Amino acid sequence: MTDARKEWISKRAYSIWEEAGRPHGQDNEHWEQAVRERDEFERVALVPETTPAKSAKKPLIQISKGKDAEAAKPKKKTANGEKPAAAAKAVAKTKSVKAVNSKPI
Repeated sequence: MTDARKEWISKRAYSIWEEAGRPHGQDNEHWEQAVRERDEFERVALVPETTPAKSAKKPLIQISKGKDAEAAKPKKKTANGEKPAAAAKAVAKTKSVKAVNSKPI
């Protein structure tokens, strides 16, 4: 048993003992549970991935580098979800309404 593996099992057995309320006389059960957990961890870590390689996946978006690259970029939105031009128009409209309402009659 390597030092790193033994240290991991020791720390895990201690954690199990604390979680169980620190009972006396069950140290062997806690150690065995920690060994089983470590064995399972190592077994899972060594299993090769069964998913296909990432290079075989189709990209989520297509990135173009031609003259249409600007058209392919997503439009930015403001905090309230509007597009910048719509937000600017709304602000200008609000300012003009305030200006009209604040003029003396």
